Amino acid sequence: MPYLAFLAIDYDIPVIAAVQNWFESCIICSYANPVVDRQVMISQDEKVQKRIIQALNDMDIDMTGYRFDEEEKQLYTQRTVDGKLYELRFDDESDGTKKLIAALPVILLALQEGRLVIIDELDAKLHPKLLRYVIALFKNKKLNTKGAQLLFTSHDMTKMKNTVFRRDEIWFAAENENHESELYSLYEIRREDNERVNSTAAYDKQYLEGRYGADPYLSNMLTGAIGHEIAAGSKEKN
Repeated sequence: MPYLAFLAIDYDIPVIAAVQNWFESCIICSYANPVVDRQVMISQDEKVQKRIIQALNDMDIDMTGYRFDEEEKQLYTQRTVDGKLYELRFDDESDGTKKLIAALPVILLALQEGRLVIIDELDAKLHPKLLRYVIALFKNKKLNTKGAQLLFTSHDMTKMKNTVFRRDEIWFAAENENHESELYSLYEIRREDNERVNSTAAYDKQYLEGRYGADPYLSNMLTGAIGHEIAAGSKEKN
């Protein structure tokens, strides 16, 4: 049993209860599991519905509304075309739209209540601009008035920029010699002169150059066996 859980169960300590409540308030989603895209949190609150529809429209996903059919146990999205209302089954929407419809209620809940939301593979099936929009929601102090936080994993290099994140907000996962994952932040990395990486540096470019570690080793692959095969093939043609 974790020590924190032991203290919370066996002792009445207010600060321990507060810490436990914080951990329990965290929202965790893993989009590495395709089933999660189909788990949609439906709200009957009109204000929440309008907020979700507004966010979808802001991301250029034109929707008028949605409804849940109790008999069919099916969610329908609604769009108005030439003054006429049309409905589409949620299952028939694109993968990216389904993911946004599933993720937005969770994200808006975190913003409303100042909670931490942890999302694995947030960028999967999302256009880079849509991912940028989600990040911007948490960075907007007028919207995020209660200090909600977003922690997510991603392979999208287009967001690894100093205009999007600070150095301490970018963390890398690298496999060590024992095949264990190690985590470290960009802020911890030192250059050859023992100075930190500049806050104005091109993080994405330097990462792909292998300066930060945790890189996909593509340069090694191209200069290794694959590179030799390419070279051998070009010689044969000559």
